[in-house]
Amino acid sequence: MNGVWNVVRRRLRQVPWAQAAPAVLAAALVAVVGLVLSGLSGAVLQRAQQRTADQGMDRRAALVNGAVTAEAGRYVDALRMMAAAMGASEPLTRARFVRLTRPLQQMRLAGASSIVFLVAAGDEDVPRVQEEWRERGAAGLNLAAEGTGREHIFSIFNEPLNGNRRQEAGIDATQAAEPSQALTEARRSGQVTVSDTYYLLGDRDLPAEHRQLSFVLTVPIHTETPADGGRRRFVGWVLMALHGQDFIGETLQRITQGTFDVRLRARHSGGAVMTVATLTATGARRSPPDMSRTGEVRVAQRTWQLEVAAAGASLPGASGALPATVATTGTVVSLLLAALVFVLAGSRARARAQVVAATAELRAAEAGARRQSGLLAAVLDSVGDGVGVIDEKGRFLLHNPAARQILGIDHDLDDIEEWQRRYGVFTPDGSAPIPTGELPVMRALTGQKVERVSMMIRHPGRPEGAIISVSAQPLDPAAGQTGAVAVFHDITDRTRADERLAAASAALQEELVRRTASEAELRVARDELAVQKAYLTQVLDAIDVNVITCDLDGVIVHANRVARSALPPADRPLTIAETTPVVHMTYSDGSAMTIEQTPLMRALRGEVVDLEMTVTPPGCGRQIVMMHARPLRHTDGNLIGAVASSYNITALREREAELQAFAGVVAHDLKRPLSAVRGFAELVYDDLAEEAEPAGPGATGPDATGPGGPRGATGRGGGRAALRMRHLDRVLSATARMSRLIDDLLLYAAARDAAVNPQTVDLDAMAREVVAEHVAAAGADRAGPAPQVYVGTLPHVLADPPLVRQLVDNLIGNAIKYTPPGQAPRVDVTPHPAPEGWACVEVADRGIGIPPGQHQAIFAGFHRVATAYSGTGLGLAICRRVVERHGGTIVAEDNPGGGARFRFTLPAAPQP
Repeated sequence: MNGVWNVVRRRLRQVPWAQAAPAVLAAALVAVVGLVLSGLSGAVLQRAQQRTADQGMDRRAALVNGAVTAEAGRYVDALRMMAAAMGASEPLTRARFVRLTRPLQQMRLAGASSIVFLVAAGDEDVPRVQEEWRERGAAGLNLAAEGTGREHIFSIFNEPLNGNRRQEAGIDATQAAEPSQALTEARRSGQVTVSDTYYLLGDRDLPAEHRQLSFVLTVPIHTETPADGGRRRFVGWVLMALHGQDFIGETLQRITQGTFDVRLRARHSGGAVMTVATLTATGARRSPPDMSRTGEVRVAQRTWQLEVAAAGASLPGASGALPATVATTGTVVSLLLAALVFVLAGSRARARAQVVAATAELRAAEAGARRQSGLLAAVLDSVGDGVGVIDEKGRFLLHNPAARQILGIDHDLDDIEEWQRRYGVFTPDGSAPIPTGELPVMRALTGQKVERVSMMIRHPGRPEGAIISVSAQPLDPAAGQTGAVAVFHDITDRTRADERLAAASAALQEELVRRTASEAELRVARDELAVQKAYLTQVLDAIDVNVITCDLDGVIVHANRVARSALPPADRPLTIAETTPVVHMTYSDGSAMTIEQTPLMRALRGEVVDLEMTVTPPGCGRQIVMMHARPLRHTDGNLIGAVASSYNITALREREAELQAFAGVVAHDLKRPLSAVRGFAELVYDDLAEEAEPAGPGATGPDATGPGGPRGATGRGGGRAALRMRHLDRVLSATARMSRLIDDLLLYAAARDAAVNPQTVDLDAMAREVVAEHVAAAGADRAGPAPQVYVGTLPHVLADPPLVRQLVDNLIGNAIKYTPPGQAPRVDVTPHPAPEGWACVEVADRGIGIPPGQHQAIFAGFHRVATAYSGTGLGLAICRRVVERHGGTIVAEDNPGGGARFRFTLPAAPQP
């Protein structure tokens, strides 16, 4: 740099300043242009750095969003798996809960505090629920209900995660609105639900600096048992509690590396937006964030907001001194170059003398140049590439024949403004014309050197269009002519071939990417299928139910642990035809069952089989089993196989037989002595009645009475006979009550334990028959007004006829009996809407009603609301037993017009 400055100073001393005005203008022009270019270069570099920062911020936001979404999805999937496993593990015990949740300890779920199993219970059900779950392993469980008059949700089993301390079980989750709302929504929707953020109940006794805003994920647990008729029965909830700050910190600490801020915000059900957790950049030289991105994260049924902020200076390629350095260097170089131009321009005076001397040499060289020009013209006419030369005003100096042929013209046009119309110059794809100022030859006039620019020539002379490659550069100043030269050749065929090759290559690359992605998806699907298969195998092996699946050819595809123990050992897949003779299947009546009649073969024909049958496996005695078989279908509806499950009910049937024998013994051994007592009491009553009759036709006296009192007895002996008759009336009344009690106890036991034989029952005809019996009995009594009973058109149900008749008889009988004295009983028996597959019937009366708070208690055994009316307190308990044995429900409500309403559901009979 010092050498250049020294040269400039020496040249300045030699400049004739009287003629220096043009030099000053040239130097000033160079300086201005240099400064402008330097500033523009710095601005371009600054914008490039800003784009780099924006791209880096977008990548970080996408990375954080993907990490949080994936982690939340992992928790939701884990919770769904836990709910499915617990639903399949009925009855759920403490030991099973611990075993099922043990894998969560190894998953290291970020922020997870505990995994909890919860159940619901009303005020009156708390003692029963507490005792039931103590028997299932929750030792010392104490259900602490918060408030009364509503349903409570209690934690039964609680396992800590990630080293957290174990929380006490028995807590009523309804004392906090956030988990209570989430549990209610999960039960309604049947899906995983996330709560609003709040401080966990177990964390509220921690110091304020240690508490975190948290949330819970919960999902309902359902199970299917044969006792419920195949219906999905709600069991409870499984709930996972998460600390928001720990969740974000452990999930994103490795990703952020302390270089940017992250904030997770949740919108509550009330509309308020709460900050769940924040993660702040660390470091001694941390700068305030000046860039941010906001995205949405799906968590269960809600969408949360994720904000990412960072300082632009901390992003790679987003900061640096390069723009300032380039601008400063360009400025210095521009000033030096201006000084150099000024010095060189001042040398013009000295150069004039040299020009005169050189003129003679030029004249001598002119003759040689003309010879060279002729030779050059001959060469240009013979080459295959087009050559064109223009002067500084755009006038054509030269167009060789190849150029005219390639361009498809026969003469040149010197007007630059008409070039586009004349030559038709377009982009290579022919979509847009190229402005005249951007043509290679025009750019060469500005001093640029242009190499191999592709363009299309399309005009009336070449309507099909030709693609040419053009190179252009300024004329060598030594030629003595300012202008530009362009060389171009036709590359139409090569371009078309390249396009076809590029299209084929792109298609091949796309196919390769698609195949690679498909293979990756197949590998992932295969791995997931293997995991699911292993998990399903473990679940099936864990239950004490035989489960067998087969394909369309009758080959057994899978058998769980219990089923394998009953099948003969083999080193190949067995078939239904091979295994059927081994287990000796027969119908419940003892008749033999052919291979085609087996449940699996019937399911392969598309039938749905629910059958009680007997089997005799090798080495075992005769067993009574309940068999269920279903066809398996592809998503397109085509049959692909069948599945069968069975479980041993031998002990159940033996117990039912014992119950029936016991009922017979009770009916015989208890009712026969009671009948004898009543018979002898009636005989004594008749003898006393004869003694109490008057001694003669004219007998009178203070003790003589008509029917209904001491019957005409005279004297002291007649009075004693009347007193004994009143005592015998009490004995006869007590024996009648005892007989009704024995009958109700037998019915209660039968409703609980007797076998249910579902059949199609015409509920309408049955109800009308029961009503007719009660109306006839009331008319024979003549003690009060006749009952008014309305029976609507009732549906057909699939139920046990004797049990359903007892249900209808009890409800209608109670509605007639529990009526205030002197008032005509009024009863309405009507159908009500019910879910698909169910029938609902309501029995409403205008009687004495149900006392407040006893709408559930009246279904308990021996519970009596009105002691002034006769009864044993077992009628409604029998009704509940009958309905629950059929998988239905029964509820009691107040009748708005006075009295009570009883509504029950039973399985609807299939449509003919």
